Amino acid sequence: MSINTRELSKHLGGMTPKLLLVIFLIAGFLFMWPYWQKLSPEQRQDITENNLMHQYLGYTNPLFATGMHSLDSDEQERVRQRIQQRAQLPDKQDPRIVAMSQKIRRYVADDFTARSIARWVQLYSQRFDLPPELILGLILVESRFDHYAISGVGALGLMQIMPFWKNKLGTPQDNLFEIETNIRYGCAILRTYINHYRSVGSALAAYNGSLGSMRYPNKIFAKMKQFETH
Repeated sequence: MSINTRELSKHLGGMTPKLLLVIFLIAGFLFMWPYWQKLSPEQRQDITENNLMHQYLGYTNPLFATGMHSLDSDEQERVRQRIQQRAQLPDKQDPRIVAMSQKIRRYVADDFTARSIARWVQLYSQRFDLPPELILGLILVESRFDHYAISGVGALGLMQIMPFWKNKLGTPQDNLFEIETNIRYGCAILRTYINHYRSVGSALAAYNGSLGSMRYPNKIFAKMKQFETH
């Protein structure tokens, strides 16, 4: 049975189904906002991680689609453990995550951390249209998969993000030692540079602060080969 959208619009008081859906989502968001505000940082993080994992699996909760909140720095260990627990979820839905985590495992202390990094790399490589092996090669060069790494100039985490990026891409409360947050920032930065310079090599050089030289990009290109899948 076909639906006459004009007739349906009349029954809805002149509102189109799309407009009604928008109103419903806004009303739902406003209804849930006081609840969101009362949540602890741990509960917000849990909802955010669930939402991101759901997006990866193909469905999401629109009320929390933009709920990117991070924990305080003194709760880093708790975040790490929770992400490790999530990494125990079955990997059957994407064999690429299995292969990726196996390659990462040699650089990290346990299987859970390897799976967590693999999952977030897979998610954000798709979202920012980047080859996952490029992200992994960059991580290997920048931090050797140490998500608590700190450089001599203050760059933090897996992809060695400078804290000033929090004012450009997120909030001052974002925790760059957190695996998901760091990979999200790094991929966003790299995609921004690629769009600007129209060249992966130049984008990598800009990421490293060595624009005009191919020494750093060539180092990444060499490392990313070990993460390629055939």
